[in-house]
Amino acid sequence: MFGGGGNKFEMLKQMKKMRSQVKTMEKELQSLNFVGVSKNKLLSVTLDGKFNLKAVNIEDELIEKKDKNLLEKSFQEAFSKAMQDAQAGAAKQMQAMGGFPGLGL
Repeated sequence: MFGGGGNKFEMLKQMKKMRSQVKTMEKELQSLNFVGVSKNKLLSVTLDGKFNLKAVNIEDELIEKKDKNLLEKSFQEAFSKAMQDAQAGAAKQMQAMGGFPGLGL
């Protein structure tokens, strides 16, 4: 009569556990910082583990050059480096926390 009811309860229990894991992982990822530096070392970008932009630092020397293309290229280089590091770091953090069994993560 109540067949399968236990499976639903177990599924709800697992979902609650996964939700808790996700919240913990989000907090962990937000606490991480990844810094990318342009090749000319005149601009740096900091991202957290959730890929949010936390800071941009532009050296006065780059501003004094008044070269828009160089500024754009420097930002692009720094951001790309920070993003690559953040993606690798987030993946590493997820693995260290056990990932999400059953989801392939």
